[in-house]
Amino acid sequence: MPESITTWETREGVRFLRRIGIREGQAVMDFGCRVGRYTLPAALLVGEQGVVYAVDKDAGVLRELAERAGSLGLGNIRLLHASPGRRLRVRATSMDVALLYDVLHYMDGEGRRAVYAEMQRVLHVGGLLSVYPKHVRGDEPLDHFRSLSVDDVRREIERAGFDFRARLCGTLSHDEGLNKGCVLNFWKRKRVQE
Repeated sequence: MPESITTWETREGVRFLRRIGIREGQAVMDFGCRVGRYTLPAALLVGEQGVVYAVDKDAGVLRELAERAGSLGLGNIRLLHASPGRRLRVRATSMDVALLYDVLHYMDGEGRRAVYAEMQRVLHVGGLLSVYPKHVRGDEPLDHFRSLSVDDVRREIERAGFDFRARLCGTLSHDEGLNKGCVLNFWKRKRVQE
C-alpha cells in the first residue's frame, strides 16, 4: 500500500473526519466500507469509547479490513456483512454518524432509497449523514450516477428526510489513491415529510 494512503488513513483522514463532525466516543457506520479507507481513520478518531460499524457485502474485503485493524491495534471496529435488501443488524437510532462514501453510484434509484431509509432507521434524530457523491456528472461519471449532478443527489437525500447542512472539500481517499473531492453533510430530521 502506498505510504500516502497509510498517512492519509492515520493522520489526514482523521483530521478530515473530525472536520465533517465525527467526535470521540461516537457510534459511526461506514456503509460500503470496502477495505476501510474511512473506517480506520474513524476508529482512530472515536477512540476506545466509540465504535465504528464497517458494513460491506463482500466478506473478503471485511477480512482484509479486520487484518488491517488488528495491525493498528484497533478493537473498536464491528464488521457487518450486508446482504442486499436486508435490514442491518444494528439497533434503531443507535448511530451518531453514517458515512456513504463513494458507494451510491452502484445502486439504482430504488436501491438508494432503500439505503436512505435504512440510514433513517439507524441514525438518531439529529444524526449526521455524510455522503461522498463520487462519479456524478462532471466527476468521472459511472454507473447509476452517470446522468446525475451533485445537486440531484442532494435533492434525492433531502426527499428521504435529511436536511442539507454543508459541503466540505479536501483531499479524500478514492480507490487506491487520493484525490480532491467534496462531501455533503446532512442531519436527520425529526420526521420524514410525506
